[in-house]
Amino acid sequence: MKKTGSAITSLNFWTKHEVKLGEFIFLLAVAAWGLTYVFTKDALAVIGPFAYNTLRMGLGVITLVVLSGAAWRKLSRAYIVPSVVSGLLLFAAYGTQTYGQQFTSASKAGFLAGTYVIYVPIFSALLLRRMPGLFAGGGVIFAFAGLTMLSLEPGSLSLAAGDAWLAASGVAWALYFVAMAYYSPRVNIMLYSILHIFLAGVLNGLCWLWLEPLTVPWQSPVLWVALLSTGVLVIGLGTSITTWVTRLISPTRVVLIGASEPVFAALGGWWIGEAITIRIVTGGLLIVMGMLLAELGPVLRQTLRRRRWQRYPA
Repeated sequence: MKKTGSAITSLNFWTKHEVKLGEFIFLLAVAAWGLTYVFTKDALAVIGPFAYNTLRMGLGVITLVVLSGAAWRKLSRAYIVPSVVSGLLLFAAYGTQTYGQQFTSASKAGFLAGTYVIYVPIFSALLLRRMPGLFAGGGVIFAFAGLTMLSLEPGSLSLAAGDAWLAASGVAWALYFVAMAYYSPRVNIMLYSILHIFLAGVLNGLCWLWLEPLTVPWQSPVLWVALLSTGVLVIGLGTSITTWVTRLISPTRVVLIGASEPVFAALGGWWIGEAITIRIVTGGLLIVMGMLLAELGPVLRQTLRRRRWQRYPA
C-alpha cells in the first residue's frame, strides 16, 4: 500500500508540474545543443556536412528505436503526412545550417541560424492561428537582441558565402518547430520522432552520395565525440524531448528557451579557452530577461488583476 501511495503521489506531482518540468528538461536539452557546438565545428574539419548529418541522424534513429519499445504497434498511415512534412523541414534545417557553417564564422552562424526566434511567432500566427501574447512577443524581442549581441561580429554586417544558407536554416527551423507543435498532439511521440528523423537522414544521405566523398575518417576521435554527442544525446534524446515539449507549451515559449543555446555555446567556448567578453555577458542577460518576461509576465498580470478585483469587486 505504501508503494502504491508513493506512486500515486509521484504521478500527481508530475501531472501538476508537467509543464514546468517539461520546460526544465527542454532547457537541459538546449544546454547540450549549445555545448556540443564545439564538437560539430571540429568534426566539419574532417568530414563533409551531409555525411556528418547522415551518420549522426542514423545514431539518433537507433537511439530512439531502442527507447521506443512496443510503440511500433501503433504505426499507421496517419503518420505519413506528419513524418514527411517534419522530415523535409528537419532535413532543410540541418542541411542548410551545417552546409553554411563551412563558409562563415561561428558568430555569424549563431546569429543567422538563430533568426528562427523571429519567424516562429509569425508562422504560428499565420499557420496555426496562435497569436503570441504581449509578454511572449516582448520576450522574443529581448531574446533576439541577446542573440544579436552574442553572435553578430562588430563592424561587419555583410553576407559571407555561407550566410545565405544559414539565414535559410533559420526559416526552416522555425517551420519545423511550428510543424511539431501542430502534429505532435495527434501522433505517438516516439514513432513520429523516429520516422521523420529517419527521412531527414535518408535525404542527407542522398546529398552525401551526390556531393561528397564516400570515405569516412573512422579513426578520428574528433568525429566520434561529435557523432556520439550530437547523434545520441542531441538528435536521439533531444529531438524526442523537443517533440514532447511542443505538446505542453506554445511554439513561442519553445523558441524562447531554445534561444538560450548560444549562452551554453559560449560556456563551451570558455571551457576550451575562448574569452568571455562583455558582449557575451550582455547578450546572455538579454536572453534570460526574455525568458523571464515570457514566463513571469502572464503570472504577474494575473496577480495584478486578482488584486484589483479583490480591491474593486464588481
